Amino acid sequence: MDDDEAAATLTHLAVIQIRAMARRRQPFHPWMGDDYVVCIGWLADLVHNLAVPRGRTRSWRPGRKRSRRMEHTWAVAGEIGRKWITDSLEAEGLVWKPPSDTFLPGERDNRG
Repeated sequence: MDDDEAAATLTHLAVIQIRAMARRRQPFHPWMGDDYVVCIGWLADLVHNLAVPRGRTRSWRPGRKRSRRMEHTWAVAGEIGRKWITDSLEAEGLVWKPPSDTFLPGERDNRG
């Protein structure tokens, strides 16, 4: 699956999980901790950059075009966010390959 499909799937799953947490007033996954409001915010923050209309690209750094839609989200997700991304896609039976050469904001990009 490509990044556009992964982003769409993850955005959809995040909305479902956010709604579930808001209605049940508890975290969706046990590893998220006890504060469901914090979990809702964390998940919304994780996927907010993914909600870009299909076919459009939005660079997170002026003057730099991203080669992969999920590159920035993967770079800033941290260990827990990356686990949520891979576990969520795997639970849906989907195969997605994460970006291999990701740079965090502020890091020097020596790719040219």
